[in-house]
Amino acid sequence: MAHLRALLVVLFLLFPMTVASADGDVDDEEDDEAQVFGLDAEGLGEVAQWLMVGTLLIVVWKPLFKWLRTNGPERFGVEARPFKKKLGVFNRRFMRVHVWIGLGAVVLGTVHGYVLEWHWTLWVAMLFLWLLVVSGGLMMWKTPPRQIRKASRLLHMQRAMSVLAVALLLVGHALVD
Repeated sequence: MAHLRALLVVLFLLFPMTVASADGDVDDEEDDEAQVFGLDAEGLGEVAQWLMVGTLLIVVWKPLFKWLRTNGPERFGVEARPFKKKLGVFNRRFMRVHVWIGLGAVVLGTVHGYVLEWHWTLWVAMLFLWLLVVSGGLMMWKTPPRQIRKASRLLHMQRAMSVLAVALLLVGHALVD
């Protein structure tokens, strides 16, 4: 339940908000905004934001997965072995999607920040997010030695870096907006 509340807070904080000016209109600073490959740089930031929210759905999925593994078969009245097998297949697919969506979020966020010349707090947040993405990738790939995969798992599974990255993103965007 605490994970669900944390996710809802993150979703609320990451939801794009408009800034109203004194005359009641939405504040459009410039008509000629920065572009990357013909795409609006602000739009890249919004896409990266939603991809990050999609990546953070793991906060809800992991406790649900553990609960379903222990209580699912008796709760739904099905045999345990086939249920757990299907659940395991779904979990592996979910984790692959989690990794690729996270990579997309960080790449788009980095391009967004480079084009718009970010504040240092946003770059520190992106550094943390890149560390999370690289460590998550190292966990997934089978080529690194076991010690490296174990260390990357310890780095990736800690929540402090994710929370700090989100906080720095919020503070940094408040500073540049």
